[in-house]
Amino acid sequence: MMVADLLRFASPEWSVFEEGGVLTSQYGAYLSLKTQDEGTLTLTFAKHYPNLVWTVTIDGEKSEELLVIANHVSVHLQAGHHYQFTLNQWETGQIDFWRTGLMLTDLNWSGQEELLAVLPKDGEATKPYLTFVGDSIVAGEAMAGPNHDRHQPALSFPALVANHFDRPLNRIAYGGTGLTARAPFQEPKAIDALWQVGEGISRRRVVTGRVIVAYGLNDANYGASDQEFAFGLRVYLLELVKRFHGADFYLLTPWNGAFVDIVLAEVARFSNFTVVRADQWGIQTRPYHPDVLAHQKIAEQLVAVLEE
Repeated sequence: MMVADLLRFASPEWSVFEEGGVLTSQYGAYLSLKTQDEGTLTLTFAKHYPNLVWTVTIDGEKSEELLVIANHVSVHLQAGHHYQFTLNQWETGQIDFWRTGLMLTDLNWSGQEELLAVLPKDGEATKPYLTFVGDSIVAGEAMAGPNHDRHQPALSFPALVANHFDRPLNRIAYGGTGLTARAPFQEPKAIDALWQVGEGISRRRVVTGRVIVAYGLNDANYGASDQEFAFGLRVYLLELVKRFHGADFYLLTPWNGAFVDIVLAEVARFSNFTVVRADQWGIQTRPYHPDVLAHQKIAEQLVAVLEE
């Protein structure tokens, strides 16, 4: 399948890679399609990615996890359903993931009738994306497993909220990142992630009506001062407005209550920002990330805010 055709089924977390194929650097990237008849779907990757796991969702309901044990995987699909394949995780570190990416080179379908694209075309405004920006909690990392080491982005609060409003999801989220130099991961930097999916690889531009932002937890946990965070937030808000011109923004305060006064003060400079007091929702982030139930609670709270 031509790269242009691959993009018809790929969420905005995927971009064209010059060597042929589409590339992503984050968990939660997905492929979305509808079948008209039954057949076998084969996904082929640039190489074997160790312990590559996807979640298969059928008509909005989680079905099963799909483990890819080679550089390709085949799945039999039934007729008349909406399928989504969401990238859970693979055996790599975040910085390596950002630097090298994961590349899908081909999507092959054996059915007689062509697959139908579900996502709007780039630049199409008929059904605007709901965009979420932030760190590992926004990415849906470390939500499950005995050691909270399994990612479940398909069950994370951004996915739940997007499903509630029947909007396609655009997610820009990387673990350990923040708005200051105190955050433990500086690749990608928050501003760089807005514009790229990898060094020198532009992120696709899509129409989005609302942008929900959740940053600051890593800055607080690793000792950022009020002054450091205020400066980082001020610069970042200007970049957000530039990146998503015309959107409405919802800025979640850090879950642990840090920097609330700073967030309120900085957001007051803008007319299209709403502060959401997520610190009042009772979400625990230590010693483990929020689990599936906690993400459901976040989604419920956020839906209530967005419906006001």
